[in-house]
Amino acid sequence: MNDDFLTPPPPSRTAKKRAVKAVEELAATLLKMADADYRRLPLSGEIARELAQGRTIKSHGARKRQLKHLAGLLRRDDESREAAEIFVADLDQSRRQNTADFHHLETLRDRLCDPARCAEALAEIEQTLPEVDAGKIRRLAESVQNTADKRAFREIFRMLRTSQAAQDD
Repeated sequence: MNDDFLTPPPPSRTAKKRAVKAVEELAATLLKMADADYRRLPLSGEIARELAQGRTIKSHGARKRQLKHLAGLLRRDDESREAAEIFVADLDQSRRQNTADFHHLETLRDRLCDPARCAEALAEIEQTLPEVDAGKIRRLAESVQNTADKRAFREIFRMLRTSQAAQDD
């Protein structure tokens, strides 16, 4: 039998270029990462040293060279690259979740401030956020509905966000 059909073809030049570009983008993301996230990054050894050095470089040309060097190191060390990819993906996922939660609270607040949808929004709040003071939320919503009180509008959001944060902990 011929084994040529069993072995997969080698990757095309375009696929190789795409892979190189993806690793360079990962390296750029690691260099631009916020300090708090950088400290939690699960890298060690030469890659961690080169990354730390790259974060201190201000010159555009030198930073670009360091980026290419860091990308080369990541391409050679599959384990570190995969750990960094997982870490960055988890960060992105948590940011997307935080943004979705934020938008949900904004929508809930807007529904509270709409007289036609206020009752259903209050019922949802009582079900999903039982520790929030429903009476105070109702009074603030009425204040927004009757007088367009911006302070009350912001206070509703603060109360919802605080309640959700307490529930998540």
